[in-house]
Amino acid sequence: MKLNSKKLTIGLLIACLLLATVSTAAATEWPMFQNNPRHTGYVNQDTSYSTSQWTVTLDGAVKSPAALSSDKIYEGTEKGTLYALSAKDGNTTWSYDTGSSIYSTPCVVGDTVYVGSDNGYMYSNNANSGSLNWKFKADGSIRSSAASDDENIYFGSDDGYVYAISRNDGTLKWKYHTDDSVQSAPTIDGDTLYVGSDDDNVYAININDGSLKWKFTTGDDIKSSPAIWDSKVYVGSDDSQVYALDAQNGAEVWEYNAGSSVSSSPSLDQRQSTLYVGTEDGDLLALDMRDGLKKWNKTIASEVNSTPSIFGNNIAVSTTSGSVEIFNKFTGEGTWSFNPGYLPNVSGSMMSPVTSGGSLFVAADDGNVYSIDTDEKAAPLSPYTAYYVVAIVVIIAAAAVIRKVMKGKKQ
Repeated sequence: MKLNSKKLTIGLLIACLLLATVSTAAATEWPMFQNNPRHTGYVNQDTSYSTSQWTVTLDGAVKSPAALSSDKIYEGTEKGTLYALSAKDGNTTWSYDTGSSIYSTPCVVGDTVYVGSDNGYMYSNNANSGSLNWKFKADGSIRSSAASDDENIYFGSDDGYVYAISRNDGTLKWKYHTDDSVQSAPTIDGDTLYVGSDDDNVYAININDGSLKWKFTTGDDIKSSPAIWDSKVYVGSDDSQVYALDAQNGAEVWEYNAGSSVSSSPSLDQRQSTLYVGTEDGDLLALDMRDGLKKWNKTIASEVNSTPSIFGNNIAVSTTSGSVEIFNKFTGEGTWSFNPGYLPNVSGSMMSPVTSGGSLFVAADDGNVYSIDTDEKAAPLSPYTAYYVVAIVVIIAAAAVIRKVMKGKKQ
């Protein structure tokens, strides 16, 4: 039987397109704070960027975790610049100046990226070119990372309001007033938004009209962002407690005393029923999601206010001591760590890691962004290596001079 060459060509083209689609779909993304609207902080491990190792320096300090979508890393700086970087090599694809500090994680939906700024504006930019679509003005700084559903963008502001605005044109749909700043990132599940406020409350708000469903009062500020799974809301508080609340009515299911403030947001591994969270005393905790019992804990730094990231059998967490620590999520045993040369507790606080397969992307408050190969346990050459080499050379030269002077005195 003869094969029709035209049909064969068309068939091959369709097959290639299908393969390309599968390949693109397989790439793991982290398009918003804690990866998804429920803020679980969990990804399956693939090999999207597993061979990439690079370092790039942005125009200012970085104070928030990045977002990853398609082949780009989106990150804001304290100078107010929103960057789109190539996930493969760190090259800048585009940048946009908001004019004020960015302390929130961008939220990427399709070909649009949303980010809040300290000037009170929420920006909508084209994710491919960086061009501005629209901007919406709140009455206070926006340090709450945005979350999205099919229609709206949701975020909090230092003016005490939680906002819902249209993704398409930035028009206000509703706003809900709390009694203090809202820096916690909203979490969405079904028709409900969950968010913490510095007025000590966790709020459950109807996303359709902005009406209150319930609120739960803790003993201090809530900068931690809620995470949701199986009809339970998990959140930390500056009152040193980690809470599990019933998502339907806000009733407390359990609480765990962490011993110090918990501004870190919980990450959830629902398959292992384990919650991971950091504390102000530098501990990384693994708690049973069902009853709040401790599975293990590690003291890893003087302070851990970043949010852990879960990938495969690993958990990665950044510290204020300038390192990224990676542990076996089942046992808490250290697997390896990365420190690009920061002095512990002096410089180089790291932001929460973003993971994609064999790569881990992490930014530091000195403006450096790193891509680390977690499969090979390999990291890029530290930008501080040259400083160390110079310092060693200076010390050796100084020692030689002192030695020569001492020798001359003896003669």
